[in-house]
Amino acid sequence: MAISPPSDIVNDVARAADPARYQAAAQKLLDGASAVDGASFEDAVKSVAGQPLMASGADVYTLRNSLRNDAESASAARTKKAHQEFEAYILQTFVESMLPKDAENTYGKGNAGSIWKSMMAEQIGAQISKAGGIGIAQHVLGTRATGPSADIPAPRPMPPFSTKI
Repeated sequence: MAISPPSDIVNDVARAADPARYQAAAQKLLDGASAVDGASFEDAVKSVAGQPLMASGADVYTLRNSLRNDAESASAARTKKAHQEFEAYILQTFVESMLPKDAENTYGKGNAGSIWKSMMAEQIGAQISKAGGIGIAQHVLGTRATGPSADIPAPRPMPPFSTKI
């Protein structure tokens, strides 16, 4: 036995719910959005079309350096976010291990309860990390910025191989 639903269920439901409201919404979509305060996108483009691309006194090298600095700051922001997400994951495992094991009244039973508990621990860990965390992200970022630790001795070089046995 096969079913064949109507071609557009959403439109049929909208028409059946309130035909007058459906017609009003459809008419607003057909009319298009009016500009706010009389300013449209076309007016905004026309207003900046006559302005030069570079400010007076700026050269190509200054613009290049500012773009480079913007890219480096964006890269630093992505790196910081990645470290913060790592800390959130570590905190999630800490929080999940601290939550009570036998609390079916709180989390629910079976797989749904364990999934809910895991999701709650994930959100708690993310919020703690977002609020500053416990310093894991700062520590990892700090060691990454300074390079290898001075406390760890450098490996000794291998002794030269000898042909004598």
